[in-house]
Amino acid sequence: MFERVYHIAQVSGVFSKVFIASPNPEIFELCEQRGIAAITTSFDHPCGSSRVFEAARSVQQDWDIVVNLQADQPFLPTSYLKTVVEAVGANPIATIAYEEAGEKDEHTVKVIRNKKGEGVYFSRYPIPYSVPGISEVVRLCHLGLYAYKKEFALSYEGDFKSALALQESLEQLDFIHHGYNIDVAIVPHSVPEVNVPEDLLLAQKLGLL
Repeated sequence: MFERVYHIAQVSGVFSKVFIASPNPEIFELCEQRGIAAITTSFDHPCGSSRVFEAARSVQQDWDIVVNLQADQPFLPTSYLKTVVEAVGANPIATIAYEEAGEKDEHTVKVIRNKKGEGVYFSRYPIPYSVPGISEVVRLCHLGLYAYKKEFALSYEGDFKSALALQESLEQLDFIHHGYNIDVAIVPHSVPEVNVPEDLLLAQKLGLL
């Protein structure tokens, strides 16, 4: 699955260099067999952003933006990678979300934006609350794809242990806790993710893997 995600990044035309960042020797062996560039990182990372920041510090080539594309996204359209990079503006972080009506489970993270398109809050709870009698609320659902400016990625001092980040198990809440704004770009539709074994079985059943 990680090889498929690597290929998505490679063919997107967005990046000058693509790496697999992992602490796992088995992953490195597979990367070597397949000719995939890989960076060794520590086992002691609380989240993907932390791992990407460590990997970014070892990249010798000049770069401006690093993107955290996780291996649970084997069906991500390449256009979404372009969208998240283009969303990086005045703020040091950008991510993406899509509109969807109705309830979603805790595996789908919801986000509320302000009028500038910045993420005010992210939650596994279905936010905003829908008052009875009001028309059905259309929620913004977050896709776990992040782009970071170089200076931010190399200097971030948060430990991803702020109260809300731990309570919701959402790394982006650590950025908000430390006062950073996150640009949230809107994409057309959801993308199947592989977060639990049932997702993998469904993807295989649908012929996606």
